[in-house]
Amino acid sequence: MKFLAPLLGVVIYLALQAAVAGRIAIGSIAPDFVVVCVVLFGLQRGSVQGSLFGFFVGFLVDLSNPGYLGLNALTKCLLGFAAGGLGAAASPGLLVLAIVFFVGALAHDFVYLLIYLWPGVGSALLTRALPSALYTAVAGVAVERILALLGAKVVTSFGKERQY
Repeated sequence: MKFLAPLLGVVIYLALQAAVAGRIAIGSIAPDFVVVCVVLFGLQRGSVQGSLFGFFVGFLVDLSNPGYLGLNALTKCLLGFAAGGLGAAASPGLLVLAIVFFVGALAHDFVYLLIYLWPGVGSALLTRALPSALYTAVAGVAVERILALLGAKVVTSFGKERQY
């Protein structure tokens, strides 16, 4: 029964990515709600559970692009591990959370683009990854605040969950 809430969260974030991200995109730049999901889960649950969750979510995303099966699983696994490691080390606050989302999304996109677009990754980092990471950071903080207002368990001081 413990796995139902994260599974429901994955479904909701995948639906947000599919239905909302394209509609609120600025040009070709859209927020990555799946990255937000993995970062929040990693911050709440730690490195091991964050990496397992990231792998699972990434594998689900990979099913839509079987030509690069495993690429999203790898990048989101690394993201979940890194976010989980930050959970105990970071200080609370929305600015810190925005920075964590930004750095997480940028690192995720860097690894993804490094493999996907090799060797022409340089311009994609500036034109796609950087703006997408900024947008994901803003969207991530907004999602975290909405979840907090709805009474969900969210990260307030990293590594500690608090019920609002």
